[in-house]
Amino acid sequence: MKEYTWPNNKPVIRQYVVIDDRGRLGIAYSDPIYHPDVLFAHPADGPSIKECGGSIVMLDTVWHLQAGGSSYSGQWADYVNKPDAKLEDMRRQIIIVDDIGYLLPDSWADRIFADSDQPGYWDYGATIGKIGGEQPVKGQIHNEMTVGQAENYAHEVGEKATARGIRLAAKNGYIPGARKIGRDWLIPYDGMNHYLDNRPKPGRKTDVR
Repeated sequence: MKEYTWPNNKPVIRQYVVIDDRGRLGIAYSDPIYHPDVLFAHPADGPSIKECGGSIVMLDTVWHLQAGGSSYSGQWADYVNKPDAKLEDMRRQIIIVDDIGYLLPDSWADRIFADSDQPGYWDYGATIGKIGGEQPVKGQIHNEMTVGQAENYAHEVGEKATARGIRLAAKNGYIPGARKIGRDWLIPYDGMNHYLDNRPKPGRKTDVR
């Protein structure tokens, strides 16, 4: 599992759907930075928290990765403290059956969208933590930038690029997926990254004979 952190160094949590050896589904999450080789899971047919005596109790229990690296061993929260339950009945094995993806905490969602001049609109800068920007031009789809946005994007990632240079690159086929709309170009993220990584170097070219 890859390890990512938020700017405040807290781990980015990834969620999964799991199933135990008796067919019971659960929701699990991983924290590979502070708790490697562990999943925290609760049954999908019940809540993840409950109120008990005025306190909130988390119902996620710890599941440890087993030898072989494909299953985790543990027990569900509602199996704990059953006086008539046998250990072999409580102990379960779970495996991951679906990857839900990374969990975006409310606190970071609020910060991300707080300065947006168009609520809900996430422009090219989303990849580097900026929100807002220009209204999409006619025909522009979610993974494309205008030439002006592509120029700003290049500067944000530490590359030198001008609007004129980007237009010439698009015209000459150096930006995969670039397409002309009216008099200007729309530049896809992947195509722009490819161009920045592979663009022709300036200077005199040496003839190869």
